[in-house]
Amino acid sequence: MGCKYQNKPMDAPQETGMDVSVHSRESEAPLHSTPASRSFDARVIVVATIGNALEWFDFTVFSFFAAIIAKQFFPSDNATASLLAAWTTFGVGFLTRPLGGIVLGNYADRHGRKSALVVTISLMAVGVGIIALSPTYAQIGIFAPVLMLIGRFLQGFSAGGEVGSATAFLVEHAPVERRGVYGSFQMISQACSMLLGALTGVALTRVLSPAQLEDFGWRIPFMLGLLIVPVGLYVRSKLDESPVFKHQAQRLPTAKPPFLESIVVHWRAILAGFGLTVYGTIGTYIFYYYMPSYATKTLDIPFASSVIASCCAAIAYIAATFASGYLSDAIGRKKPMVASTVLSLVISYPLFALLTSHPTLPVLIFVQCCLMASLGLFQGSYCAFVCELFPAHVRSTGMAIGYNFAVMIFGGFAGAIATLLIKITEDKLAVVYYGLFGCVIGLVTIALLKDRSKQPLM
Repeated sequence: MGCKYQNKPMDAPQETGMDVSVHSRESEAPLHSTPASRSFDARVIVVATIGNALEWFDFTVFSFFAAIIAKQFFPSDNATASLLAAWTTFGVGFLTRPLGGIVLGNYADRHGRKSALVVTISLMAVGVGIIALSPTYAQIGIFAPVLMLIGRFLQGFSAGGEVGSATAFLVEHAPVERRGVYGSFQMISQACSMLLGALTGVALTRVLSPAQLEDFGWRIPFMLGLLIVPVGLYVRSKLDESPVFKHQAQRLPTAKPPFLESIVVHWRAILAGFGLTVYGTIGTYIFYYYMPSYATKTLDIPFASSVIASCCAAIAYIAATFASGYLSDAIGRKKPMVASTVLSLVISYPLFALLTSHPTLPVLIFVQCCLMASLGLFQGSYCAFVCELFPAHVRSTGMAIGYNFAVMIFGGFAGAIATLLIKITEDKLAVVYYGLFGCVIGLVTIALLKDRSKQPLM
């Protein structure tokens, strides 16, 4: 898949093969280069990552208290059926992500990243508020699970629009020589929120009794999440629009809808973004989110130990992600991304084998930290790389389509697929096969793409 980046009209014939091209709407349209900067603009990073952080914090908290939520909103004589109903409601958020990505990404490409970011965090706040404040089944009956379903729908819808708009806003504000570092903060914000969510859950279980957790304790993290919404709305309303978006909006009239142009003209770039997201998604859900369940249910490691290991792994991931973004600005995006996928292919099976034969806390920490550090080498370069696949007038939409469909398919069902593999094969190491599948998809995709890290954004 040669990857040519050249200026040519939209109606120019597409080349055969798996070529991924960034097309401008005018053959003479100049490239836009964000001015160099001596220091990081912390305001840009906060504006772009605060919504993403809220989403992943709530995601982690919901996962942590799923059993309590199931009992409160989906009562049943069968505890498994009750928990399944809760996780099904949770999964609605994944199903609505692509829709949100298309609708809100299209809005961002039409009206600007800043306007879209205000809309996404507002919708996210409504969804979180519904979950935090909804009466239980014992109080309002069937309306309780309906409200929970609506809350998750709004969360997923807004999150789907958040990723494309926020990442485009972040990378488009960055100087050309720092796009990798700026983009890495999108993934770092996820990891920080995952870590904070886990620590909040652990703290509440230590401080509150089981009865208090069921009564009101599980709502506390969601209420804490709501506290950052006013801050997010304020900073997002005050910061300037992306300079790249303003540049293209001034020189070019609005053409066909960004969604339509994305799937007709830039479908190869969407497929590339999809393939890159598959590895990051599977890695995140298998190496981080599924690992505590795997450790406790399959290897009989105490839950408290699994939480400690996950916290250590998040720290390793944050460090590797920042290092990857920094390196990608110096040596290009592809090198750390290829290194990550190759490393994961080599170490995943031996590390899981080591863990199954020595299921102890030190080994679990070592294994999970190695796996997440390897993943971080990919994720730190990912955001800038995907942004560079698309021109500004379709960037939010194109990114959102590839990312959200990959997350819906390979992330939303990751736990179920891993559990099914272990059950069918009766092999504790079967979960590794899913992770290796993601590595292969990521490696093949990145190997066939060209690196645009040194070129100005379109």
